[in-house]
Amino acid sequence: MARQKTRRDENFPVGSLLIPPHLRADVHAYYRFARTADDIADSPDMEPHEKLAQLDAMELVLTSGEVPHGMDTLHQSVSLALRSRFDVIGLPYKFGSDLLIAFRLDAENKTYRTWADLIDYCRFSACPVGRFLLAHHGEEEGHHESDALCTALQLLNHIQDAKDDWSRLKRLYIPTDWMETENETTDSLSATESTPALRRIINQMLENTEKVVQKASKLPRILHHRSLAAEAEVCAVLAKRLCQRLHQYDPIATKVKLSKMDWITAGAYGLARVIKP
Repeated sequence: MARQKTRRDENFPVGSLLIPPHLRADVHAYYRFARTADDIADSPDMEPHEKLAQLDAMELVLTSGEVPHGMDTLHQSVSLALRSRFDVIGLPYKFGSDLLIAFRLDAENKTYRTWADLIDYCRFSACPVGRFLLAHHGEEEGHHESDALCTALQLLNHIQDAKDDWSRLKRLYIPTDWMETENETTDSLSATESTPALRRIINQMLENTEKVVQKASKLPRILHHRSLAAEAEVCAVLAKRLCQRLHQYDPIATKVKLSKMDWITAGAYGLARVIKP
């Protein structure tokens, strides 16, 4: 059984101290639901049909409160907990069920032919998180910028983990038409370093992602809730830095990570956003 990820494994802040204490429990319930579903989709011990059945069970509990016979107790508890929190705070279950659309795609190891297809996947795998946070903080604007930020963070994770995703899960988040144009194959993802063709593909993905980050960087100035604006500022700064690192280092040859100084710098920008008059 593969080790389950926690918030400490994430590249970007999840329910950090920037989130007000009275909202943090709801964010953590949302994260636990998403992490549990992600662990199902990534499990090496289940067949795709088993993963889909468990994800369907989580959606049934979340949206109706009905618990299927024999459902895993952990999956049941995180689904009921999120349903309960959504009922208390008056948010739609869609913020959770939309995520499950992406996890079903992951469970079946779907590939994405075009960049637009990959962006559409992010619409379900990442954007609901930002939409949930906006709604939870009472923000009525910034939806497109939030979508851009969440999409950028998701894309960067895919670039960063391209080798690991292929070696562990045989999962590909690179547009297949770009691979075909470069006469590149997935064999290169198992090499000790990027081929020139694969490096060109990675660079193209980074250049496109940087355009998304540029749009996302407007989000902190739109938000009224200072703590959420600070969180968005931290994420935007870290996204820019990770783009730079992925340009500088080869994610096939080594695990490209954010440094402690990157986090300190981003935190300083976030703090400045909080105390700005």
